[in-house]
Amino acid sequence: MTNACDCSIHLDTLPGVAKIVCLDEVDSTQAVARELALEGTAQKTLVLANTQTAGKGRLGREWESSQGGLYMTLLLTPQTDLKFLPDLSVLCGEAVAETVTALYGIKTRIKKPNDVYAFHPRKKKWLKLAGILTESASINKAPNWLLLGMGINLNNHVTLPTAVSVKAIKGSGVSREEFLQEFFRLFWLRYAAWEYSSQARS
Repeated sequence: MTNACDCSIHLDTLPGVAKIVCLDEVDSTQAVARELALEGTAQKTLVLANTQTAGKGRLGREWESSQGGLYMTLLLTPQTDLKFLPDLSVLCGEAVAETVTALYGIKTRIKKPNDVYAFHPRKKKWLKLAGILTESASINKAPNWLLLGMGINLNNHVTLPTAVSVKAIKGSGVSREEFLQEFFRLFWLRYAAWEYSSQARS
């Protein structure tokens, strides 16, 4: 099912993350995070995996999850109404896109509700770089927990003609830790603003 691995990502380098669960091979980080949520694990737990054997995207579509990509699920307990939860897919996608552009100078765009595309300058086309998947459980019409899953093509070899990795565009590998540091720096700013705004609109 899941195998623990030595994690090069240190908790104190990731702003806002309370706990890291680092795995080698897993069915999906979403499934592991769901189990943790049902066990009552505290929010802001990050589940990371080197590979997924049954990664899923939106509508149950398979997500290619080979070695070198970034596959993770963040467990959250947002203080807001259920009706605002769909906003998180776009918010997360924007944070991913902004991180890719800031670190690597790659042009990105969002395809709502949950995809991030990157422009491949040599192929002169937009290709899928990342996907976001949300899942939630509620009590009395308020979120009990929310899973924010992400699959990001960093250094992995991508076989689908409609997708691309950062490495394929840049021609060299990139640091997973550097990506995570910048992503969470940007994500929590957006998340705090979203949570405050949704509370004000409730």
